[in-house]
Amino acid sequence: MRALIIFLLLTTSFFQISQSVQVTDSGYTFSLEAVKTLQKLMETDMSTNPLQAYGDAASLCADPDLPGELRVLCEKDDADEVFQRLVKIISPIDPCEICANVACTGC
Repeated sequence: MRALIIFLLLTTSFFQISQSVQVTDSGYTFSLEAVKTLQKLMETDMSTNPLQAYGDAASLCADPDLPGELRVLCEKDDADEVFQRLVKIISPIDPCEICANVACTGC
């Protein structure tokens, strides 16, 4: 019984830690999941909906799939730059970091 309680406490702690990853830019802090959703919106396949191009913050802010916590940026003048930087923060610089290339060493 004691082992079960310890296991449940450790599992709950791990879950809390994994949910608390935050991305910060320009004094704003957002959850990693919200920034991942932003990245998906910005990388929307143009071939599936050519009218849906996210070149600016106005287009992103008009999308109902934009997470609510990111909507505070829609009222800011520098929203375009902040959106771009948030996605850049979570994007790997080197494709080898995610082993996307067969020629990567150490993968």
